[in-house]
Amino acid sequence: MAAVFGLNAHAAMTVADNFNDGVFSGWTTQAGSLSESGGLLGGSDVSLATLNGGTGTTLGVDAVSGSSVSYVALILNYNSPSDLLFVKIQDNTGDGLFDRVFMYRGNNGSPAVSGSYYFDLSSQVKSSYFEASVNNTTGLVTATVGATGQVFSGNLLGSYTGTGVGIGFYGSAKADNYYVQAVPEPESMALLLAGVGVAGVMARKRKAAR
Repeated sequence: MAAVFGLNAHAAMTVADNFNDGVFSGWTTQAGSLSESGGLLGGSDVSLATLNGGTGTTLGVDAVSGSSVSYVALILNYNSPSDLLFVKIQDNTGDGLFDRVFMYRGNNGSPAVSGSYYFDLSSQVKSSYFEASVNNTTGLVTATVGATGQVFSGNLLGSYTGTGVGIGFYGSAKADNYYVQAVPEPESMALLLAGVGVAGVMARKRKAAR
């Protein structure tokens, strides 16, 4: 599987759904229709679904292109179908191979980043691990294509109020293994910072004792 998708998922990423049970559950369909078959998820044109209770700032998916113009999109900052960050890998020419990455606001809507909002792959690929992340503090959006090793980035044109995550489709493209890297809970972050502080104090004490 790694050889097929150029899989380079971060160790902190977890598989939220592998789409292997044949039942599309645990998601809320926001546009179009989606269904599982043969261990893969697909959807109707401009379809979109959100992961129930899911939040995160980094998402990943194993994407497989269709037989014509098609895409698999990762959804971040979801508030509504028109208020979300939409990062997709697309077969833009309809030859059955992914060739471009786009960054939109809304469900396949308007550009989400300043400057260029689309990026060409160095080579066309049938399938790839695809990752999207957003830093809502700095406004940086990043997309990674595992099969080509390329990383694309842009700066958000506006802010978002939603925190939901999801997936979208067009054409006959499919997805496998939806990954989510969750935002640390405040309590977890506080414990982490406290632990770092204690470690620093202990190190200073050891140094003073020498």
